[in-house]
Amino acid sequence: MWNKIEQQGFTLLEIMIAVAVFSIGILAVNATTIMVIKANNMSKNLTTAVNLAQNKLDDLKTTNYGSITDSSDNDLDEKGVSGNGIFDRSVSVTTNTNPNYKTIEVEVSWSKYRARKIALKTIITE
Repeated sequence: MWNKIEQQGFTLLEIMIAVAVFSIGILAVNATTIMVIKANNMSKNLTTAVNLAQNKLDDLKTTNYGSITDSSDNDLDEKGVSGNGIFDRSVSVTTNTNPNYKTIEVEVSWSKYRARKIALKTIITE
C-alpha cells in the first residue's frame, strides 16, 4: 500500500502562477500611474494657459481704449515671463464703429506632447 504523505507548502507551479498574476497586476498599476501623471501635467498646462489668457484680458480691460491693439508674446512661462516657457499668446482685436466697441480674442497655444490651444473672447466699449 501506498503511504499517504501530507504536503506542506506550495508547488513550483503554484508559485510561478502567483508570480505571473502579481506581475500583471504591477504592470497594470504602472500603466495607470503613467496615464495619471500625463493627465495631471496636461491639466496643469491647461490651467496655466487659461490663467495667461485671463490675465491678458484683465490687463487689456484696464488699458486705455485707444491703446488696445493686436499683439503676441512667445515662450511664456507659468508666470507670464517671456523667454523660457512653452506658451505662446496672441491678441486679436476687431474694432467696430457703430456702436464703438472692440472684440478682443486672446489665444494661448502650447506644444508639450501635442499642439493645444485655448481662446478667450471679450468685448470692450469706449
